[in-house]
Amino acid sequence: MFMTAITSFFVSSTFMAAFWMKIAQAVILEYTAAGILVAETEEETYERQAKPYPTDPAIGIYLTVAYSATLGAMLSPFQDPNGQIYTTLKPLISVDPAGFLLLYAVPLIFGFIVIALWINMIFLGLFWGETKDMVREAAQSKDYINQTIANKKDNMGPWTTHSILTLLLIIITAILLFTRMPLLWTGWDDQIPVVNCGASVPIILMSLFFFAVPANYMFCRYYCCRQPQKEGTAPALVGWKIVNANTPWGHLFMMGAGGAFLRGYKDSKLMDLVNQTIARQGYSSTTCAVLASLLGTLLTSIAPATFVANIVLGSLVPLGIQMGVGKGGLAVPFAASVHNQFLLPVSTTANTLVSGWGNIRPFQFLLGGIVPALFMFIFLGVFSALFSSSAYKGI
Repeated sequence: MFMTAITSFFVSSTFMAAFWMKIAQAVILEYTAAGILVAETEEETYERQAKPYPTDPAIGIYLTVAYSATLGAMLSPFQDPNGQIYTTLKPLISVDPAGFLLLYAVPLIFGFIVIALWINMIFLGLFWGETKDMVREAAQSKDYINQTIANKKDNMGPWTTHSILTLLLIIITAILLFTRMPLLWTGWDDQIPVVNCGASVPIILMSLFFFAVPANYMFCRYYCCRQPQKEGTAPALVGWKIVNANTPWGHLFMMGAGGAFLRGYKDSKLMDLVNQTIARQGYSSTTCAVLASLLGTLLTSIAPATFVANIVLGSLVPLGIQMGVGKGGLAVPFAASVHNQFLLPVSTTANTLVSGWGNIRPFQFLLGGIVPALFMFIFLGVFSALFSSSAYKGI
């Protein structure tokens, strides 16, 4: 949990959620093979020949990865959605990126506590249920688990060229994402004046390398040093079949539908209608803050926070001025609320990947995220009211 959050602070939360999710799945697979943990249920799937549904302990581990990535990104000045919030509000409000650390530090701590307790209660049997017995038995097998890990390490042997090259490209990808557009200093994306590249550009670039770089040194030996007796192809680090099998296409389309909803929310003038309806009511500053938090939480549950901040956030600054509650009266609580990304698989791209890879159904995400979302709504709202001046000057 802490490793996912710490790494997500520095590098894209989606990237780190994917990284730690695969590690979690590999560990659970080994525990299952050793008879320590049951990872899949015998419940009949909705579609024939579909992937089996995970057990509650596996769901708890997967959701912990997704939520920890969201918490780490909430505090970070190095990535979205804070990057998008900064870009959107900078022409309108004086924003101090370092102030995000103070603004979200306490909600981060409280969020860790709530998520740890809730996930343990619902999915890991903290107080009751058969799951509690399963987890207790797994905990009592600590020595056996360590021996299983040691045996697996011995069986795998030394690192292969494929493993070394793959890890090297993963590290390069992380560095590119970290240095793309950090808000505390000038990044490489800031040096490109024509267009904002976004996080997808380094991901696509490194994906090309994963497809192009051969998986062993034999390619260099035979094709660069001397002509082979029989020409042929060398396997790449990642092949299309692996990518296709590991891409949750349905979940990605569902997330795209959330983005389409937000675009329609703006282009259909529904956003203007909602804004003007709020303006006509003449609400107080406290009521405006609550409404903005509710609106941000609702929209972020439907689509990722970066989409929400990009499309909706900028319209709330002039609306706040029009209502007499200041530039940040609506924009600041709304910006805080877009970090409340726990409710659904489409709430953030990290949730989407974890849901797809883990075969977690939406109602399970809803069950796991309802209490964290409720508490984070309160934490983010209260502390954005108390410490908003640390990140937003002159509001």
